Amino acid sequence: MGLFGTRPDGIVRKDDVSVAKNYLTSDELQVLNRIVTIYIEFAELQALERKEMTMMDWVTKLDDFLKITGRPLLGHAEHVSHETAKAKAELVYARYRALRDAVPRAVDASFESAVTQLPKPAPKPRRKKQL
Repeated sequence: MGLFGTRPDGIVRKDDVSVAKNYLTSDELQVLNRIVTIYIEFAELQALERKEMTMMDWVTKLDDFLKITGRPLLGHAEHVSHETAKAKAELVYARYRALRDAVPRAVDASFESAVTQLPKPAPKPRRKKQL
């Protein structure tokens, strides 16, 4: 699936595939967390100074911040909608799940082993027909 560290048990769930940060490695996730922390600090500083900003101002400031840190901007974000990306991820997940479900689990193998070790039941005695 290409997901990293989504769950401690390693099982990928359908909800996990539509969360973009689940595709990040641990190092990439650390970088993202630091960028978010710095940006929130900047936002709090703007609020303390009572600087009015529109959503477009925030987008511009974020782009500027990413540029000065040497991070690339996503230039293709407007080409694929969230709905299209989510539908594609869910389609891939459905294939992954079908393959995963086709593989016998350890409990299935144990069950099969236990069934083959059971003694065969004795045949029932036949009753004589009464006239």
